[in-house]
Amino acid sequence: MKKYILLATVLCMTISVYGQEKNSKANQRHLKKLYSKYDKNLKKQHKLLRSAGVPPNPYNEEDYKRTMDPVTGGNNFDKLAKLNEEINQGKYAPTRTMSLISGQESSTQKIVNEPWIERGPYNVGGRTRAIMYDPNDPLGKRVFAGGVSGGLWVNQDPTISTNEWTPLSTFWANTSISCIAYDPNNTQILYVGTGESSTSDAIGSGIWRSINGGSTWTQIFTISPVYSGTIRSGNFYINDIKVRNNAGVSEVYAGVSGNYNDGAWQGLNQAGLYKSTDQGATFIKNTSLLALNTTTNVTSSTGYSIQQIEIGADNSVWVSTRSSRYSNIDSGGRILKSADGDTFSEVYNVGNSGSRVNFSLSRTNANKVYAFMQGEDNSSEPIRIAKSTDGGLTWASTNDMLSNITLPTAADTSIPANDFTRGQSFYDLVIATDPLDDETVYIGGIDLYKSSDGGASWTQISKWSNNNNMANLQVSQVHADQHEIVFNPFNNYSTNQMMFGNDGGIYFVPNKNTIATVGGFAVRNTRYNVTQFYTAMLNPTKTPADEELLAGAQDNGSWWLYGVPQANNFLTSQAATSGDGMYTEYDDLDNYEIASYVYNNHYLLTNNIYYLISSANRNAYGHFVNEIALDRVNNVFYSYRSGLTLFRTSGLSATATTFTNNTVSAGTAQTNEQISWMKVSPYTTASTTLFVGTNLGRIFKITNANSTSYTSTAITSPATGTISDIEFGANENEIIVTLSNYNVVSVFYSTDGGTSWQNKEGNLPDMPVRTVLRNPDDANEVILGTEMGVWGTTNFLSSSPTWASITGNIGNIRITNLDYRPSTKTVLVSTYGRGAWTTQNTILPLATDEIKSKKDKVRIYPNPSKGIAHLRFDSAKYDTVDISIFDASGRLIYSKKNVKSDEEFGQRLTPGNYVLKAESKGEIVYSGNYLVLGKVSENGDDD
Repeated sequence: MKKYILLATVLCMTISVYGQEKNSKANQRHLKKLYSKYDKNLKKQHKLLRSAGVPPNPYNEEDYKRTMDPVTGGNNFDKLAKLNEEINQGKYAPTRTMSLISGQESSTQKIVNEPWIERGPYNVGGRTRAIMYDPNDPLGKRVFAGGVSGGLWVNQDPTISTNEWTPLSTFWANTSISCIAYDPNNTQILYVGTGESSTSDAIGSGIWRSINGGSTWTQIFTISPVYSGTIRSGNFYINDIKVRNNAGVSEVYAGVSGNYNDGAWQGLNQAGLYKSTDQGATFIKNTSLLALNTTTNVTSSTGYSIQQIEIGADNSVWVSTRSSRYSNIDSGGRILKSADGDTFSEVYNVGNSGSRVNFSLSRTNANKVYAFMQGEDNSSEPIRIAKSTDGGLTWASTNDMLSNITLPTAADTSIPANDFTRGQSFYDLVIATDPLDDETVYIGGIDLYKSSDGGASWTQISKWSNNNNMANLQVSQVHADQHEIVFNPFNNYSTNQMMFGNDGGIYFVPNKNTIATVGGFAVRNTRYNVTQFYTAMLNPTKTPADEELLAGAQDNGSWWLYGVPQANNFLTSQAATSGDGMYTEYDDLDNYEIASYVYNNHYLLTNNIYYLISSANRNAYGHFVNEIALDRVNNVFYSYRSGLTLFRTSGLSATATTFTNNTVSAGTAQTNEQISWMKVSPYTTASTTLFVGTNLGRIFKITNANSTSYTSTAITSPATGTISDIEFGANENEIIVTLSNYNVVSVFYSTDGGTSWQNKEGNLPDMPVRTVLRNPDDANEVILGTEMGVWGTTNFLSSSPTWASITGNIGNIRITNLDYRPSTKTVLVSTYGRGAWTTQNTILPLATDEIKSKKDKVRIYPNPSKGIAHLRFDSAKYDTVDISIFDASGRLIYSKKNVKSDEEFGQRLTPGNYVLKAESKGEIVYSGNYLVLGKVSENGDDD
């Protein structure tokens, strides 16, 4: 339970204005100092990143500020692993079913009536750096793959296009997968490394090990995170794992790097190569791979940041390095080799401490190796390819004019001739040697290339689009940014099958001999739903029978998910915009939609055409993922500008093509204060009443925000921290506010328009709370979107609500938004790594009190049932009724007309919670829940 209570001794259930304001000022001063310190560190880090050719990561940088502990300035992400274990053990299991979410049988049996329906995208995929054929499958078909923030997945046979990927378990949903390996002496032992150092996008949680082929997993190789200023100890980025069979002893090698994320240098002191000879129970850091401190000119205790590990044909151990985020640690640009796995010798140094090096060893010739790396100078030599045929003693490389090694030339005219990674060698850089022919080499940057003569010449074998010269290139279209190349090892690689991982997910090559053809690659993203959505919104005019939502995805644009639900409940996917997709919105009549790109690039979409809403010099204003709000009734659009100012755009319509942006000020910004959330009140329709929350916990109410005579009033702040959501109850005076920081009270409720606030934290664990939704039909039912999935309560109005994990098959993943469509009582959940999901409120509207009394006279028996039941009603008033049964997605799955009282109806149904309606000549006789179980109890026959 969160321990940082914002009053000095105890946080009362109703916070007094005086006490809150007194406390707020002190905490705001402290938080301002933390923001200033963090921003100074960011400026230093950005300079280092630019020198290494790595761009800043504005989404994660901003997210850290919004989740930092206001007391320490740190981040408590590491504690979520323990919380994950507690959730799986049932500590936060619900004891009561929520009507806000419909029932569906739980696949994990860990929640009451699991409700969530996965909507997609069904075949979009997402960033993938780890793929491994299962060594325990004698047919060589089963494959594991890991999403950067979507966890570990398995496909029983990706040669079949319709075969689906399935998540190994909901446990992995919030885990960043970077590498996978197995023990050659016991293939039941698998290792998974976590954390993506290339972007520092997703902080990892050490190594996870399975001793039963992937059925269950245990966390190993972790260090308790300890802060020392802005330096945090811990194993957060495991770039590679390999297991060597050394005379029957399994030696596990782990390559560790650090990075800058969440306001601190994460795990940089732990960087290095580690070795275990007891199946990962203990690891020892290699002391021959320590880096030079260029400030003191002596060997540091910090090891090289390890990029890759490979085992040679002669059982030697090879490693390569990448840059350290410590500017004085000479780390990157190296390849090192060891015969015994303990003492390493440097065999290559590109001369750039910021260089990331990847390499590939021949499987048949212990002396042949290819390397692909950032060059000596990021401007004059962005990338380099090198080759050795004598075990690393001598090298031929692309920076040597006399060498016969060349760089591939991209068909894409927007890509420089000397850099087919397009300035992204820190990110998309991979090389692999054909295991049966070490003169055949595959290499990837933006696109993929193949050499059949040991790197002397290259052929482009994929294209990311049909832009410019690529339109005439007769090869497969494959998503950009290549990260992984894997050969099927079954029958000594004779299958000729390959797998590729990139930002678009997973691609399969059935025959490497025809790889450079239009059909050479095949997409294999069937249900590989690892999409990172920043948000998603429901179309307010649609129904579950013909659904639509619009979601913004990291590096995959904005997507419509729409149409009649398919047999598997997924919706059809259609791209709305490209690039990064951010916040989205709908007009109340769906005359237009709004999609977003980075900063203040917002677009009005109508009839598949989109127009830029925002003003010129857009990237100078707003956040990378920029806050927006839409007055759906008055057609006025708001987006964050800077400080406490907004852009306001009026006159949106289906025919608008040009726009004028005015500004609205919520007030005078305090030091480092920025807007963190905006919400238009649905209860004021003649004008806009806009509520604005800030990263210091302040809240402003702006009346007539759609006019030049607007008025902004600061209402009482419930706490100091980042306001992550503002939602309303039955009227504008009922306000629910959430905060996203660690170590704060995260949920507050007001019944008087924000004059006073009630703490609704209850038993909620310490984690960022990002979004909230209240059941309009039951004020006691509230759900939260958190860093660890969906949580809910059925006693919100009590002094201390009891919260439970109701995330079910969504998993314990970051929830980015909750939306609700009252007309169909549909709940939408968007996630950062597992796509979009829906469910429905099972409290059905009854037209009159008379219908309620009719329901009281109606009895379904048995209920629960197996799908076959009877309906008893007043046969003197109704001769017969028409029965309809709907599933959780709103689809009609059974109907029968002219059913008499006590007559049997129904069919065998999948266990779950359904909605049953009985009508007679257009009059509703009954409408309510209908529960189907796998096995009915003897006394389970009461309605």
